[in-house]
Amino acid sequence: MDPVDEFARLKAEIKRLQDRANVLRDGFLRPGARLRSNRFEVTIKRQRRRVFQKDRLPETVLADPRYWEERESEIVTCHEIATFRAGDPDIVLVE
Repeated sequence: MDPVDEFARLKAEIKRLQDRANVLRDGFLRPGARLRSNRFEVTIKRQRRRVFQKDRLPETVLADPRYWEERESEIVTCHEIATFRAGDPDIVLVE
């Protein structure tokens, strides 16, 4: 399999699995949800965290370059450029 095709297939599968996990997670958060099977148990706990409110800083701090640094990262994206799939009938051009 071409690595680009494999990457696209894996990304689609990951998205499908993450969507399903989110649906299951939402179900576990409902009152009375079943959280245990014969092999696994789901645990729900609340966790607090501090969140920095950057938008509350004065403009003089936000505009001061001494408080900022630039970082770079690579982002790999994939999008379909053709709708041909294995098993689809071949396209026949007639002039």
